[in-house]
Amino acid sequence: MEIGLVIPHTGQFASPDFVRSYCTTAEESGFDGLWAVDHMVMPHHTDSKYTLGRQPASIADDAVSNLLSPNYEMHTTLAWVAGFTSRVKLGTCVAVLPIRNAVANARQVATLDIYSGGRVLYGVGAGWLREEAEAMNMPWDRRGRRAEEHIALMRTLWGAEGDLVEFHGEFHDCPPMDPEPRPVQRPVPIVVGGHSDVALERAGRIGDGWISAQMSPGRLAEHWAKVKDAAVGNDRDPDSLLLVSSTPPVEGNERVDALHERAAGEVDHCIIGLRATSDAALDEIRQIGEEVLPLFR
Repeated sequence: MEIGLVIPHTGQFASPDFVRSYCTTAEESGFDGLWAVDHMVMPHHTDSKYTLGRQPASIADDAVSNLLSPNYEMHTTLAWVAGFTSRVKLGTCVAVLPIRNAVANARQVATLDIYSGGRVLYGVGAGWLREEAEAMNMPWDRRGRRAEEHIALMRTLWGAEGDLVEFHGEFHDCPPMDPEPRPVQRPVPIVVGGHSDVALERAGRIGDGWISAQMSPGRLAEHWAKVKDAAVGNDRDPDSLLLVSSTPPVEGNERVDALHERAAGEVDHCIIGLRATSDAALDEIRQIGEEVLPLFR
């Protein structure tokens, strides 16, 4: 099982110097992946409910910005990290497709994959924050169908074989165009996020896997079974799908036990939480590299 970390490009400790130190320390310590999160807008007030827990939850005013500000943009951060790392995978947990232009997004991801030498693992979702999409002047209606066509368009551009490529869908109509730049990975692997039955079915039907938020091993197993059932129902091999999960910030034997539970649950890549913040996190990363990572190699 691979083990990764979330890049601290959001929140009170986010800074260029700390992000660089954190990411280089993680790669030197043997971690397999570095993950960035996605919010383009942090609204003061939202009527949208957060939907990744067991039950939809109301969000207090400024809750998003209190947690994430300053919020350095996801793709730009990953491109910068790609420049001073050489081995770790660069993931998104998750890119919110309805707030992004699909053609521009395909080009940005392809560019990142080229600059990084083929290290991108693209986690995507349909989002939950309507106010963010409205601030971006992006449509929110039928966002699940829009997200699916967004994925199809990106794969079409990435996988083009000839000198021209075109795409004609319900929401996107692209005339013949130059397909360059095409990514190193053809196509870039896409793991689909979301916990609703619709999202889990989507992951099994069109995703290269599923990416979950933090949840118990039992709940993870229940959701993963639905993803695999959807794959079988669509004549796909469920064993070919990737499972990306995460653990809360625990320590010592509790952390090792949590990772063993994920490994036993077929997790391919686990993103672990850290207890430490700021510079103390670097020591925690080194300790995990010495004491924990070898247990899963």
